[in-house]
Amino acid sequence: MEKSLIELRKGEKGRITNLSGGFGRGFGRGYGGGTKQLENLGIRIGKEVKVVSIQPFGPIVIEIDGHETAIGRGRAAKIYVEV
Repeated sequence: MEKSLIELRKGEKGRITNLSGGFGRGFGRGYGGGTKQLENLGIRIGKEVKVVSIQPFGPIVIEIDGHETAIGRGRAAKIYVEV
């Protein structure tokens, strides 16, 4: 079943199936700049991701390849995983 990353609970894992980067908003040129930034953080299609913690009004902390990264909820909503 495919879900957005923000739909996962703490401790759940999934394999990334889609990254919707949008317009980038300063993270690159033109369309998909946000996707490029995610890839620079190691967040790529096919990678396994685990939700480490979910802050009540803040970012979601995820683990990929043994490294923890905090990402905002808006960006997390554009990352889809297969669970």
